[in-house]
Amino acid sequence: MRPLDPDKREKILNSAYVLTGRQGLASVTISGISKTAGVAAGTLYIYFKNKEEVVQLAYAAVEDKMTQAMYRDFDINLPVRQSLKQIYINMLNYRLNHYDETVFIDQYQQSGYIQLNFSKQLAEYEKQNKPLYDLLEKGQREGIIKALDAIILISFFDGAVRSCSTGIIQKLFPLSQQLIDDCFDLVWRGIS
Repeated sequence: MRPLDPDKREKILNSAYVLTGRQGLASVTISGISKTAGVAAGTLYIYFKNKEEVVQLAYAAVEDKMTQAMYRDFDINLPVRQSLKQIYINMLNYRLNHYDETVFIDQYQQSGYIQLNFSKQLAEYEKQNKPLYDLLEKGQREGIIKALDAIILISFFDGAVRSCSTGIIQKLFPLSQQLIDDCFDLVWRGIS
């Protein structure tokens, strides 16, 4: 038996993102994924058992890519505000440059799919985002970040990035350095 082609697998996962960006996660079908990926439905089933597996693995793949992008140029030894702003900018850039993937993530997190492996996914999220947890803890030790549970702070932070990127994509306001600075300042005031 021939080994599976990683490029074909990636095309299939990317098709799930593209279709979610166009029509929403609930409307994504195996037929649509295979057509968008340019593979036969039978071929898709060689790589994945069913739509649920495609969705779960697509989520894991995009979370990995987004997490890597979040921590680009991250240095916990810098002042907390500066380190957190770097994460904010990285997240915002990722969301603006990978629209279909971020629509997919947002819809996945609001769907029943997240409940299928929630405990496992939360543990993986905490492990992947240890730098952010550590940074928030550092800020709390220094007395510059509110003494709230980290998941509350992260949810607030993530929601602010999501709202800003959505506003830019929907052309509610133009992207500028001033906008990035102002939006981050609002986040900083909210958690400090």
